[in-house]
Amino acid sequence: MEKRITTVIMAILALVMLMPFAAPAAYAADLLESKAVYYTDESDYMDGDCVLTATRMMIKRAAIIHNRTGWEEITNKSLRPEATMDGLLLYSFSYDAGGITYNISCGSFKGKGKRARIDEFEKLLRGHPEGIVVWGIDAASTGTHGVLVVKAENGEVYAMDSSYNMGPFKEGIQKWKDTTMLDPSMVTDYWYISEVTPGSSELVRACQLNLQECAQQVSGSFSAPRMSCSVSVISR
Repeated sequence: MEKRITTVIMAILALVMLMPFAAPAAYAADLLESKAVYYTDESDYMDGDCVLTATRMMIKRAAIIHNRTGWEEITNKSLRPEATMDGLLLYSFSYDAGGITYNISCGSFKGKGKRARIDEFEKLLRGHPEGIVVWGIDAASTGTHGVLVVKAENGEVYAMDSSYNMGPFKEGIQKWKDTTMLDPSMVTDYWYISEVTPGSSELVRACQLNLQECAQQVSGSFSAPRMSCSVSVISR
């Protein structure tokens, strides 16, 4: 009985941790449109970081949507150890920021042609307002490349391209045709946030404040190994 009560308390705490803080919706909307949110300092960028950069922007947007503080501290440098291995972006990994754990997964597009690919964008974005990172070999005028897609409607796609949000460029969100990307059908893979959960430190802190028993219950239960894959990709 006590174990069941503890489990229920943990579930309630998890839900509370994921509830957005009371912040004006207009403020969050303004941040999501702000060019400054998508800008990358050149000192934070390494050769081949376009997909990593797009992933960082996706996590930042998720943090803003969830009204979490500290999203400004999410950088390529802080993300790189968790998201890459030998300079390659992992297909699956987790990243902790602001008391939240963002679980990132990868998938492959199935449709053929531009219209089919945009339809897939739209379907994915309905469940992922923070955006999806799309990538393809020779998918851009610069070669193999990836960007963050944040909107797709009426056949128009909007994305954040690191090539236009670094150094002298501060374009923010652009129409697909204004980025370096070529036909949308040329992107083959995508990354998305598959799950958002309370970070281990945040849940333990909440448990300690509410029930010492709960703190003992969750102690050591969040040490899952970092996931990898046999085939990893990153673009230049």
